[in-house]
Amino acid sequence: MSSATPVSAAAPSGSSLGRWVPVALIAVLILLPAYAAISGHAFTLALLSRIVILAIAATALNLVLGYGGMVSFGHALFLGLGIYSAAIPSFHGLDNGLLHLLIALLTCGLAGLVTGAIALRTQGIAFIMITLAFAQMFYFVFVSLSPYGGDDGLRLASGSRVGPVLLSDAVPLYAVSLAILLAALYAMRRLVNSRFGLTLRGSHINDVRMRALGFPTRRYRLVAYVLSAMLCGVAGVLYANLTQFAAPSFMSWAMSGELIVMVVLGGMGTIMGPLYGAAALLLTEEALKLVTEHWMILLGPAIVAVAVASRSGVAGLLGSPVRSSAEPDTIPDPASATQSVGTSSVAAAPGRLTVQGLVKRYGGLLATDHVDLSLEPGQIHAVIGPNGAGKSTLIGQLAGEITPDAGRIELDGHDITQLPVHARSLAGLKRSYQITAVLPQFTALENVMLAVQAHQGHSFRFWKDVHGEQALREPALRALNEAGLLAHAHTEAAALAHGQQRQLELAMVLAGEPRVLLLDEPMAGMSQVESRQMTEALARLRHRYAILLVEHDMEAVFSLADQVSVLVYGCCIATGTPDEIRNNAEVQQAYLGDEA
Repeated sequence: MSSATPVSAAAPSGSSLGRWVPVALIAVLILLPAYAAISGHAFTLALLSRIVILAIAATALNLVLGYGGMVSFGHALFLGLGIYSAAIPSFHGLDNGLLHLLIALLTCGLAGLVTGAIALRTQGIAFIMITLAFAQMFYFVFVSLSPYGGDDGLRLASGSRVGPVLLSDAVPLYAVSLAILLAALYAMRRLVNSRFGLTLRGSHINDVRMRALGFPTRRYRLVAYVLSAMLCGVAGVLYANLTQFAAPSFMSWAMSGELIVMVVLGGMGTIMGPLYGAAALLLTEEALKLVTEHWMILLGPAIVAVAVASRSGVAGLLGSPVRSSAEPDTIPDPASATQSVGTSSVAAAPGRLTVQGLVKRYGGLLATDHVDLSLEPGQIHAVIGPNGAGKSTLIGQLAGEITPDAGRIELDGHDITQLPVHARSLAGLKRSYQITAVLPQFTALENVMLAVQAHQGHSFRFWKDVHGEQALREPALRALNEAGLLAHAHTEAAALAHGQQRQLELAMVLAGEPRVLLLDEPMAGMSQVESRQMTEALARLRHRYAILLVEHDMEAVFSLADQVSVLVYGCCIATGTPDEIRNNAEVQQAYLGDEA
């Protein structure tokens, strides 16, 4: 049998136009400035320099906005700090360009660390407002610095000098700026396909699932924020040499808004999007200025038109692939994959989970009312009850997503009641969700590779392409094979049927080498055939883990469970074997009825 099966419906990575436009644009950025310099078109060279420098700043913002999902309205702060990192030393007679760059990197890195650590404690509109507030705070600080021009700004006393090269000269500035932009775009491509990049993108898609896999996602977001701030500071040093002027206005919210427009217009979460956006915005702006002095009236509708035409901005209109790397064209054949990667990994010993007096109140409602449970190694303990009985709340407390008001949770005798979600996951406590929680924009293989990566650690790797790491791929393929999804390894999770997504979630849980499984209605929404397949899979797994099963499918529950607990209005009214629960009069009256 062949060792590989072709993917019959592989999606194209992008149109031929999308593949050639970046090459053509970079060629223009190399050749046109050379012509402008020879022919003496200073304005053209200055405009292209502005495009390239702001594209660097937009690339920095794209890391947190496009890949991390963090809408920062304060990135002008880092651009401004970079500008003053050149202007203030120059004012004191220090024109060393490397010194300016070092000051910018240190200042922006520290500012990004402090402001990011505070802003990332929030999300949504609060995050946006905090980043904006920090930028405005620094804006007024620099307005008050009268020795450096205050609100009037400060003229650059001397350009940044790197050896014999003076960056305030047009040609050297453009050459250095273009080299930094190309390096930044290449580095961004490597980063987003690395372990770190996969983690950051996964956090953007579904932060709750990523924490449940074992990732302390705030750390990765903070590192991305700091890296973004530092790159934006580099753009600031270059921008100071372009304008030969520093002013607090460069830190204003309007500048942050302009950078956001560039990223959105070009295509969030695409490598070339920031360059497309900077070029499109600035060139359109200059073209409209030739037509009318009221050019902003025309610019706004043009931006809206692009946004409506393509969710991926200019990059989407050009057919550029949103995914930064293509998956292989082949997938392993199930038989050969089993031979090459093995039938199973060395599983950790099953754990013992004990719950004592667990209480969760929502106002006057007791969602869990002094619940006691014991999950024994190698057994399945089912929790059943009517809707609203508190079953999902119970699992949320066990997983660490909901903080109990009273009670104690122990894993192998160790109190884990106060452990955060990711720490419990790394200790071997893994969960699935009532509503399927996979990463729809990732392939099935990438979903499971993330689970393996969380278990292995070492996610702060920024360069190596994660798709080529056999240490991640082989355990992921094993888990997919065990869940019956190996043939769909390179299918995007969003394209999988509902039952297959439930199988994928099970594969993600298994890939993390769990010790205790918390399964919240794993058969919800499945057909009879799919439910039977899931029941068979759980029967095979029962001796390898301690399993808590919340399920409404009574046939599956009574065929699988060693112990059954019944929750009604948050209170455990009975615990026993399946036969004892079937014959319990109180349970029959409260829940089972004719099903018994």
